[in-house]
Amino acid sequence: MARMLRAGRIALLAALCALLLAPAAGGQIGGGSLSPDEMYWLGPYYAGLRLEGTPAETGKTYIYGDCELPEGEGGCSPPLEVQNWTSCTRNPIGLDSLPYKVFLLRGGALAAAYGSTSIDVGTGRQTVTLFTNEVELMGAALRDVRRKSEPAPQPLPPPVYPMPVLRELKRVTVAANRFHGIEAIARATGVSPAKVELRLRIAKLLGPAALADVPVPTMSTATVRRLRQLSFDVGYDGPAGAARRHGMSVKELKRKIRRVRGLAGDC
Repeated sequence: MARMLRAGRIALLAALCALLLAPAAGGQIGGGSLSPDEMYWLGPYYAGLRLEGTPAETGKTYIYGDCELPEGEGGCSPPLEVQNWTSCTRNPIGLDSLPYKVFLLRGGALAAAYGSTSIDVGTGRQTVTLFTNEVELMGAALRDVRRKSEPAPQPLPPPVYPMPVLRELKRVTVAANRFHGIEAIARATGVSPAKVELRLRIAKLLGPAALADVPVPTMSTATVRRLRQLSFDVGYDGPAGAARRHGMSVKELKRKIRRVRGLAGDC
């Protein structure tokens, strides 16, 4: 019983830590419709750490290792966790927090580092988030993480993002062909310089074929921001409450927020 309570408290703290990097409001944060065999993990035992929590208990996270709970009602951060999301729910364009580095990993996956101990790996229609308290452990985990159905790590395919996400990448690449310099592109698109630089880097890593058939966005950046906020309101108030607040039907609201699918953390 004590171990079950401890695992539950660790899982709760892990979920709260994940929310720190989630979009600005309460969209979906689970692994979507991923089956257990599709989820990524590090096996039943890794680097001397026993598997302490699984998605059956946490909803989306494999937790490795134990930690010393402080006195009272506090919690503690586990040594290592592997979170499973869809690429629609979590991706570097949809998050408000910007990674300090993006790079290719194990063939074609797109890794986004939010710190030396917090890295997202976008591969296929999934995003695998690794949290650890040791830099060396992170390096090993990036090398060894695999699907539960795989006996050994395999090359990772490139990420597959929803069309609204790809359109935002296209927005800056098209502007980059017309304007010189990050500041000029930012003024032309209404996207902040830091985001312009990040999106151009991601587009370069994905390669020209990834955006070749993507239409140029017709919505302005200001409209995208408004629709993202509408989607966040749905996360807070639910579809019916958000529809009433904005004076529209639920059907109309859902139609609008589909236009920013993948950009607002709710898929």
